[in-house]
Amino acid sequence: MELARLRGLRVIAQVAPADERLVRGFGAELVVARGVPLAPAVRALIPDGVDGVLDAANVGVAAMDAVRHGGAFAALLDNAPMARRGIRSVNVAWTVDGGRLAELSALAEAGRLTLRVAATYPLEQAAEAHEAVDRGGSRGRHVLVP
Repeated sequence: MELARLRGLRVIAQVAPADERLVRGFGAELVVARGVPLAPAVRALIPDGVDGVLDAANVGVAAMDAVRHGGAFAALLDNAPMARRGIRSVNVAWTVDGGRLAELSALAEAGRLTLRVAATYPLEQAAEAHEAVDRGGSRGRHVLVP
């Protein structure tokens, strides 16, 4: 959300009511409560539909239906639905990009990008870190520290 806002984009997020304040702090201008049908709720806010969706939670078609004709849909979990209504639909692949990583690091150092760390682990506790990730429910990332 913060990266989108830094680019001047308007952000709508679907979250649990308890997380509304948090995501607004990360840059969400509008919020749809989790559990509410997503597309109708977004279209109540933006009747013509949004320009694009970044699906990081495997929402799929329910999120795509919020996109305007000719908009764009990107999925982070390799689950992009088939394109329809002129919507461009893509799966986003992770790549290694040292230059972009340096830019992100500079934003974090400047306090413009929030890093959420749930826990840190010494390298010898890597197995425990993986187990924590597998359990789910974390608020932030699990970081291995050399």
